[in-house]
Amino acid sequence: MKSAILFGAGADIGSNLLGRNDPERDGFAITDVVTRHITADPELASLSSLTQLYGRLLLADPTLLGRLTTDEAGSRLVIDGRPVTVHFGELEDDSIFELGWFDLAILATHRAHIRSPETLARLGRLADRVVGLAENPALPALYPPLAGADTRLLGLTEPVPDTGRGYALGSCQSVGWAVQLRGLLEAAALAGLDDLGLVRAEVEVVHPDTASSRLGTQGIGARREDARDNLRPGFSQLQSTMLRVPGISALNTVSLRVLTQPPGYQVCRFFVRARLDADTVRAGFARAAALLPDVVGTTDLPIGSRAFSRSPAAATVITADSHLKVVGDVLPGSGITEVVTQAYVHNTTGYCTSVLAAGRLLVTSPERTTLLPPLRASA
Repeated sequence: MKSAILFGAGADIGSNLLGRNDPERDGFAITDVVTRHITADPELASLSSLTQLYGRLLLADPTLLGRLTTDEAGSRLVIDGRPVTVHFGELEDDSIFELGWFDLAILATHRAHIRSPETLARLGRLADRVVGLAENPALPALYPPLAGADTRLLGLTEPVPDTGRGYALGSCQSVGWAVQLRGLLEAAALAGLDDLGLVRAEVEVVHPDTASSRLGTQGIGARREDARDNLRPGFSQLQSTMLRVPGISALNTVSLRVLTQPPGYQVCRFFVRARLDADTVRAGFARAAALLPDVVGTTDLPIGSRAFSRSPAAATVITADSHLKVVGDVLPGSGITEVVTQAYVHNTTGYCTSVLAAGRLLVTSPERTTLLPPLRASA
């Protein structure tokens, strides 16, 4: 069994990765965690950092109740009988190099870390492969919804070189967009086309609040303003994701933060030269879901988000006629077809499904990885 070390376990993503890692399915086990000490509330000073981490995992995934225990003496979490050793400290501490060698390092701390060449070099001394849970335009991107896709349909005639140094997995919205792009690629393949002819992509996002947001205003900003009764226009890493496709223009107009539970919502507009119709696009999404059932979901029922709150899929595309729109020659005489897709994008459990799928590809089937290119020279 391959081994993995996780950096950052206090927030929703790290907690869900620990709770959802199934070594038999994923091909690797998260055996070690490096995360910061958790300061106790003065009224609850008797609670150790390990106990508080235990509580955070339960809040992130209540289904762990009864499956999760702690071993204070060994500084371990025990999930379904499987021990995970917890090291309280900082990524910058040299003591991490005493933890051994790992097949995979998962960086779930802050996007500044995955964008730091120094951090990547440090982790390269600890693990064979490093994945960062954010965008880094200087690294190849690994989006699991595109695994095995024919990227020649995007104008990528040669495989993106795999340096083995590190991979950007993008944000939850990056993966959600990649789900919808995969459906179009499968539609183009079903239509027997040689090129999707993607020339422009536009996205609007409604993003559920995350644990880093505040109740009470600290200043202007989507994660700093009071979240109650307050729609907050923010920003996303998604535009960098879209621009990895060569020769297109891209726009992410808004990432609106709302005080609701996951999943969020994403509206994608693809402008393509391919002659596609709604039936072919719908069939393309069905094929994508059949190929990648763990990350791609579809539904013909335009029901509310709560219905998909337990879905493991990174995104669930609404393929009903009422929501999936294909408009031929959208600008008269242009020959451009506009495809409008709408999807529920799960920014916690669904995103973690894609992260685990990426790790599985890298440690068990590296030949099946499909990379999108960096936007500039490597970091």
